[in-house]
Amino acid sequence: MSCEMIRQSIVEIIEPLLQRQGFELVELQLQQQKGQWLIRVFADIMGGISLEDCQRLSLEIGQAFEVEDLLSTSYVLEVSSPGLDRPLYTARDFQRQCQRMVKVFLNSPLIGQTQHRGRVATVTESYLVLHVPPDIPLTIPLAQIDHGVIELEFISHSASARPRL
Repeated sequence: MSCEMIRQSIVEIIEPLLQRQGFELVELQLQQQKGQWLIRVFADIMGGISLEDCQRLSLEIGQAFEVEDLLSTSYVLEVSSPGLDRPLYTARDFQRQCQRMVKVFLNSPLIGQTQHRGRVATVTESYLVLHVPPDIPLTIPLAQIDHGVIELEFISHSASARPRL
């Protein structure tokens, strides 16, 4: 069986399993190393995927592979979150980041800039609305976006809020 056929078979097994539980298959990596398959499943859910979710999904996917008897050789299965540094490309990628700060990189300038930073407010199949500080809505056609990235936000705490020793 070719690598592409195995990939498609894996997707057919795990995608319904993930969807039934509200998860989305973000990416599937498949490579052969030292006579065994390395299968990396990147899944996500609104609000983010937890370590416990990854462990549970790993067990369920492994059991599904055994039932289907898909792979004749040994394999290593990794189930993980897509990570904070994963580029955002699709409407669904941006929808998962609703109310989070992102930076988008554009194919061509919009209002004289090829980069914009703001909080994801609305996402449709054709556009993204960011609330650019200090809360000005900016509508960006998705076709004009090369990619986006999540901006980490740090919350400062006042000195009076720190615990005393």
